[in-house]
Amino acid sequence: MKKTFAKAFNNWKASKLRILELSKKSDTFGFTKFSDMSPAEFKKIYRPQTVSPRVLAKSCLATGVTTVMEKSPLGIPDSFDWRTKGVVTRVKDQGQCGSCWAFSTIANIESQWALKGNKLQEFSEQLIVDCSHGCSNEPPYGDVCNQGCGGGWQWNAYIDIEAWGGVETEDAYPYTAEDGNCQLNKKIIEAPIKNYTCLSAQDGGAKEDDMAAFLVQNGPIAIALDATPLQDYSGGILNPGTDGCMTTQLDHALVIVGYGVLSGTNFWIVKNSWGQDWGEAGYFRIIRGTGACGINNAVSSVIM
Repeated sequence: MKKTFAKAFNNWKASKLRILELSKKSDTFGFTKFSDMSPAEFKKIYRPQTVSPRVLAKSCLATGVTTVMEKSPLGIPDSFDWRTKGVVTRVKDQGQCGSCWAFSTIANIESQWALKGNKLQEFSEQLIVDCSHGCSNEPPYGDVCNQGCGGGWQWNAYIDIEAWGGVETEDAYPYTAEDGNCQLNKKIIEAPIKNYTCLSAQDGGAKEDDMAAFLVQNGPIAIALDATPLQDYSGGILNPGTDGCMTTQLDHALVIVGYGVLSGTNFWIVKNSWGQDWGEAGYFRIIRGTGACGINNAVSSVIM
């Protein structure tokens, strides 16, 4: 026990030094519930899979889904937030399980289901963790697979969910934050999906103006990015020019629910799955228009 405390305290001291240095360049950093973890521990638990954008784009497109690059229509608002429209569920907490991909998948489905005129309903991430083990093979890169708490990707889950005919509710299949045996009950599934759309192209990320237009027209969108700076994020608008993230390695899946502008800085509003006691009540803002942290390199949404 003393050894565990000593390790956590040493990690906290290292975090303090790191945050002090980061704070010299940006005011978005501070102590978080992850400050007693080393960056390596944080990555192992919360960001277990790291894949290049090219692999992700090729994987997402592998099933023959047509890439949709929405043209930005004249007159889309300067700011937009689906949370104000009653189609975004509460921020959930994945716990110490690398299941961000399941939370991103389900959050996208929850919003799409509500946008179809149905009651806003919480669906089961645990079902996805336990039952979605699909892979997309992309030679010469190899397999991109769903591995429960070991990580995964949304489009592999979309394919499984389409085959199942939908998903179960959160109440019917509650979250445990650990790998379990699949208990899929097709008699009680809801929210069937027809297909999914990838916005990112193999030779480059989606244009963020197109992403904004797609979001306004179609609802929250699933994404992935490099989550390195999120361990120390406390609030404000992240800027990769000072916050130290990469566009070439993506390791965390989330959902964009809106966008805005503050003092001339365009930003995205992103829903995370680390609980409401992290970030800005479970959300964070990140600069929009620069491909920050690879945010535009693995963009997708289900079709209902």
